[in-house]
Amino acid sequence: MTIKELETSLGMTRANIRFYEQEGFLSPARGANNYRIYSEEDVETLRKLKLLRQLGLPLDTIKKVQQGELRLDTALAMQQQALEEQRAELEWAGRVCASMRSDQVEYATLDAGKYLNTLDRPAEGEGYFSLNKDSAPMVAYPWRRFFARWLDILLYGVLWSAFGMLVLRFNPPDGLFFTLLGSYLNYGTMLVVEPLLLSTWGYTPGKWIFGLQVKDTYGGKIYWTTAMARTWQVFAKGEGYGIPFYNLYRNYKSYRACVDCETLPWEEECGYAIKDAKTLRCWGFVGAAVALWALLFFSTAQAQMPRHRGMLTAEQYVANVNDLYHYTTQSSDQVMDANGHWEEKGNVIHLFGDGSPDHQLTLNEEGKVTAVTLVEEATGQPVISDTTFSKQLAALSFAAAVGDYNCISWLNSGVLTSIAEGGFGDYTIQAGDVTITQTVLREGYQDAGDWLFADDSVPEDQQRYRMEFTMTLQA
Repeated sequence: MTIKELETSLGMTRANIRFYEQEGFLSPARGANNYRIYSEEDVETLRKLKLLRQLGLPLDTIKKVQQGELRLDTALAMQQQALEEQRAELEWAGRVCASMRSDQVEYATLDAGKYLNTLDRPAEGEGYFSLNKDSAPMVAYPWRRFFARWLDILLYGVLWSAFGMLVLRFNPPDGLFFTLLGSYLNYGTMLVVEPLLLSTWGYTPGKWIFGLQVKDTYGGKIYWTTAMARTWQVFAKGEGYGIPFYNLYRNYKSYRACVDCETLPWEEECGYAIKDAKTLRCWGFVGAAVALWALLFFSTAQAQMPRHRGMLTAEQYVANVNDLYHYTTQSSDQVMDANGHWEEKGNVIHLFGDGSPDHQLTLNEEGKVTAVTLVEEATGQPVISDTTFSKQLAALSFAAAVGDYNCISWLNSGVLTSIAEGGFGDYTIQAGDVTITQTVLREGYQDAGDWLFADDSVPEDQQRYRMEFTMTLQA
């Protein structure tokens, strides 16, 4: 049976049926066209709901009956007693109205205390005519709400970071400017995405995990315009426009207002509902946060891997070098040409040496790269800087590409660390099928870690340095 047929058969609105589905009373199957198909059992469930709701039973009570946690007879007895109390309250209200009319009271001169204090009343406290009905339902749970939003913003940040690193090849440096830029990019995404989610789905990912739902005053989904206004109020009043330190103050003020059950600025036309407050949802949040951090870690590691993999042509190797150089340095001051030579773009000043060493490529008969060599030579140069970055760049572009590596196994291989620790010494490193060797010949130089300094006691024409770094693919 379709939902349209249900509306006609049961005399219920589509909004009623969708609401009961959201509350978990029924779970209709899906047809080939993804439309809901309601079984006879679903129809009978809705018919029972219609009867029990018209008798005034609360949804929570009906759910307990449906799940076998409460006998129907017990629930009906409780409701019968509540109705009797309501009937007594109604009779009391009728007597008060009759007395006030008999006294011919006017609003301007009404002595409300007289009728509140002197007339007998059957119910204790507020009774049937509770003033609580005049307030919008509030769901406090400030920490759940805070962490739900934190998870949403973390999700936006991780997705933007992955897109920037893997697609745009943007590797932002550390610093306040880029931190704020990333923060406002996340807020901008929130201002666009959250209203769409709330007006269509009713949740954001973080709210869904915690069982929180934003609803209008009638218990339905809010309109897109309302959701837009709500999200902007959250950004302005809840997040303090993202201004550092001020946002912490606004977070605290919102927390206090939430604890005190005050209506927050963004809840004037809507409010929260919560399905349950089970501890399992907190574990779900922890799992989601761990998954997002893991995704960020994998994205960061994958962004540092070469684009071209397997046996490389000279063109592919050069493309790897240029891509990784640009990603790592976020600079285009030099570009490698098809022959492995570095071409400088603009005015580049080299304090020591002639810049990055060229890459000499050895090709097989099929035009595939089988070896890469970097050579650096100097005579009489007062200071020689370590070219670790150039060697690591070559290893990433070749050894990580032709080897059977993924981003994790490459990190665990320790190849880049070994190259850095090798410094100006001789070494041999095995990276899968690639053998990396470095031989250094130097005369008249003293090793100072990242630098070689010429020995003043040695004539300049006897100060010699030659470094050969070779990567060879074993047949």
